[in-house]
Amino acid sequence: MTRRHDMNTGVRRAIRPALGALPLAVAIACAGVAQAIPQPGVTTGPAQPAAPSADTTRQPGTTVAPPAPQVNYAVPQDHRPVPVETEPAPAVNWQQLHAPEPVAPVAPIAPPPRTVRIGDFTTAAPDALPDAILNPVNDAAAGTEAALSTGLQSVGINPSRSDKIAAGTAGGAVLGAAIVGIPSAIGGAIGGGLIGAGVGAGIGAGIGVAIVAGTAVAAGVPTGGLGAVIAAPAAVPVIGGGALIGAGVGAAAGAALGAAAIGIPAAVLGGVAGGAAGGFLGGAF
Repeated sequence: MTRRHDMNTGVRRAIRPALGALPLAVAIACAGVAQAIPQPGVTTGPAQPAAPSADTTRQPGTTVAPPAPQVNYAVPQDHRPVPVETEPAPAVNWQQLHAPEPVAPVAPIAPPPRTVRIGDFTTAAPDALPDAILNPVNDAAAGTEAALSTGLQSVGINPSRSDKIAAGTAGGAVLGAAIVGIPSAIGGAIGGGLIGAGVGAGIGAGIGVAIVAGTAVAAGVPTGGLGAVIAAPAAVPVIGGGALIGAGVGAAAGAALGAAAIGIPAAVLGGVAGGAAGGFLGGAF
């Protein structure tokens, strides 16, 4: 009996540590189950999905405005930066055009600094061109372009298409004027310069003769001897100098008049033709 009692006591002592660790093991197991199995009355949300890409943010039936273009230069108040085409402009719907109606004025476009912009025509400004000339040129071109775009919108043309037509018209006008007007002005300057040089040389030589004759009379040379005085070698520098001066002045004046008389009308015609072509391209593409 005593031996059995001692045996039972030994068994209890052997398993007592295991029994002491059992509650801890049960607690750990329950904690794991609690994380794996939702508890009553507790709502566990699903894992957050990754942020959708830009291509999946557009929902069916909704219109998402394109992001505004980044502007890397200061834009003056009441102006806008150079438009960036993110998608093709809608075509002109000729059946929806109507008589002009009041619309909000289109803001003029401000180009980047030191840039010549006349509609679609854009180029870096030469270093010799001061801002005092560059800025008024850009402002006048932008104002004309904005007025044309406003007029096109007033008859029912889409704003982006109106911008393209206005820019094409302005750019085409300056290119047409340059392509046609500059060669015509050069031709007119050459022709006018040659004519002016001839006329000026004759006038200058006549002035030289008058100076020689007047000097001779003042010196008491008889009237009948004036011809010999004028023909004398000493008179050649005076008469020839007058002819050269007259030729130079006449050439300059004739070139200016010839360039203006021929170049300006040609530039106007070229600008009209170029503007019409640019406007057509702006409306078609």
